[in-house]
Formats: sequence, C-alpha cells, structure tokens
Amino acid sequence: MVAATGRALLGSVKPTFMLPAVALALAGSALAPAVSLPLAAAHAAAVGAALYTAHVVDEYVDAHLRGEHDPTLAARTATAAAVASSLAFAALVGGLWTAGARAAVAATLPLWALAVLHAPALDRHPVPVTVDYPVGVALAFLGGFLAQTGRLALGVAAVAVVLAVSLSGLKVSIDRLDRSFDRTVDKRTLPVLLGDRTSARVGAAIHLFAALLVVGLVAATVLPALALVTAAIAVLDAALAVRVAPAWSVRAQMALAYPFTAALLVGQCARTACAAAELVG
Repeated sequence: MVAATGRALLGSVKPTFMLPAVALALAGSALAPAVSLPLAAAHAAAVGAALYTAHVVDEYVDAHLRGEHDPTLAARTATAAAVASSLAFAALVGGLWTAGARAAVAATLPLWALAVLHAPALDRHPVPVTVDYPVGVALAFLGGFLAQTGRLALGVAAVAVVLAVSLSGLKVSIDRLDRSFDRTVDKRTLPVLLGDRTSARVGAAIHLFAALLVVGLVAATVLPALALVTAAIAVLDAALAVRVAPAWSVRAQMALAYPFTAALLVGQCARTACAAAELVG
C-alpha cells in the first residue's frame, strides 16, 4: 500500500510538462551575465514545486470531484501532496526573497496561482486552458533571468513573449487530440467550442502571428537576426497545423519546439555575452 502510494506520488511528477518549464527556468538564469547557482537552483525548484502542485490538484479535481477518470491517489493523499508541495514552493520563494531576488519572486508567485486554479477554473474556459501553461513557461523563463539580475532585459522579455505565443499554437493542436473526450466532460477547449477544422486554423494563425512577431522584433533590433530561424519554423508549424493529421502534427510541432527555442536562446545569448557563452568559451 505504501509502495503503491509512493509510485502514484512519483507519477504525478509528469516530466513531459515539468522538464520544459524547469529547463527554461535554468535557461533564463544562464542568459544572465553571471550566475549564482544557489539562486538558479532555488528558482528552478520553485517552478517544479508549482507544477507538482498543479498535477496533484488536477488529480484531486478531475478524479475525485468530477469523476473524469479512476483516481491514482486517494483524495486525502492528493490533498496532503498539494499542501506539501505548496509549502515547499513557499519556502523556496521565501528563500529567494530573503536573498534579495524579489523581482524573481514577483514573476514566480503567479505560477502557484496558475497551478491551483488550472483544474478548478482555468481548465473550463477556452482561452485560459489554451494559454495558462505557455504563460507559466514564459514566467518560469523570466523568473530565472530575474533571479540573477533583478531587472528585466527587453530582449529576454521578447523571447518570453514569443515562446508563450508559439506554445499557445501548439496547445491548440494538442487539444484537438482530446476533443472527443473533452466534450464528454464539458471541458470547453477551442476544438470543442469551434470544431476541429476551425480550431486548426486558429492554431495556424497563432503560429503565423508568432512568425510576424519575430520578424517585427528583429526589424526593431529587439531580437538578433538569428531569431529569424524561429519565424521560418513558426510558418512550418502553421502549415503542419492545417495540413497534417492531428497526431502527427502534434509530434512534429513538439519536435520543432526545440530548435525554435534554441534559436531564440542562442541568439539572445550571443548578443549579450551571457554566462552560458562565457562558460563555453
């Protein structure tokens, strides 16, 4: 019984969702001119704690309150895990505040709000369910940079915005895969609300907006020329969204998210002589 509960608690880590956010939190730290490893680790751990809170709250709400699936955690265990991870998040954020990384705290606190509101509220409406994870990832990235610098650089903010827009386009495609099930549980994603074909076009339009946004930011010299690679990838994502079957489209878009993100980060790092570049050099 104890072993089964432990496995279920460990299963709530969900690396598919947690690793990208934690990795981008660390990437944000690495874009700073110099890096304090304890601050970077504390911030990344806070991001992980917020995501874990989201996962166990989702388990409690979806399984025990709505009956959408069989529970993997007992209601009491899920509640205790949410409280424990929230306390861990509070301790880590408190440590950042004490260390003087107060701008990072301001960017990180909303992550906990997104975590506890996702299943009960945000998950039930088409716009929040589309953008909450992308916004959370962008905030994790910004928080990592702010933990090191205490101030926001325009280029870093631009990278965060572009990432949030691109991931929102991907999220629409992901929600297309779950459309049939989401209809049965009254989850109002864009594919449920608009239908499959129209939502595919909306996802493509979001990707095209990301491409135009990058071009505009490069033209304004906010982002370096290397970022134009991401504009080309975003156009390809748009084509995939409307021309390829959802399952293969999602796989391809997820694969393209890595070079998309890498081009943004490498370009920004090269422009600012970030700590990661100094380390490689």
